[in-house]
Amino acid sequence: MSKHIKNEIPKKQPVWGGVAKVLKLFFKKPQIVSLSGELPDKAIYVANHAAMFGPVMYNLYLPAKFAQWGAWPMLGSWKQRYRYLKDVYFVQKRHKNKFVATVLAFFEAGFAPFFYKGLRVIASYNDQRFIATLRKSMRVLDSDLGIIIFPEDSNEGYNEHLSSFFAGFVELAKFYRRKNGEDIPIYPVYYHPEYKKIVIGFPSFYTDYEQRGLNRQQIAQEFCDQVNSLFEEHIKE
Repeated sequence: MSKHIKNEIPKKQPVWGGVAKVLKLFFKKPQIVSLSGELPDKAIYVANHAAMFGPVMYNLYLPAKFAQWGAWPMLGSWKQRYRYLKDVYFVQKRHKNKFVATVLAFFEAGFAPFFYKGLRVIASYNDQRFIATLRKSMRVLDSDLGIIIFPEDSNEGYNEHLSSFFAGFVELAKFYRRKNGEDIPIYPVYYHPEYKKIVIGFPSFYTDYEQRGLNRQQIAQEFCDQVNSLFEEHIKE
């Protein structure tokens, strides 16, 4: 079994604070529009990934403190990070040629652990280990940090218009309600790097959809539609 990076989720990030100041020199603050006003401490945000830009821009500028889900190989060994970056992220999702993907993955696999720790990344699994993701996410929410999740199906690449969402975030909202008896607000969020704008939509709750008799995938699709609507109605227009 590979050695995983110690993935604690501190609320304060003294080292990352200095890194963030440097990053802000290169990633300028976008226009931020929150349709529902001030954001709570405890919430789930479902957002588009916007290739590499989304996770960085949300961390730098979204007016809330949160952890985020990330692909588990990126929290594994150097070999696991390298293979994921080369074969999945750069070739499959970003459509880079194999030589460019190999060079980029070789270097990024080295500094990714420090970057991911600064971004408060929780390892997300797509097998039986997913329960560990839910349990850790629950502890994060209990510490009054939000969680941002990028549920879009990006197997063929990152698109402006999102085709569908995976339903892991629905399971998190359901899991938290079952364990704590509390509904967590779920906010749709969209960032567009060319328009330089982040829009945060109105929250809704898992029980809103459960009472309508929707299953997990139908709920996920409703949120996918909400995120797309943020782009169509508040960014593109």
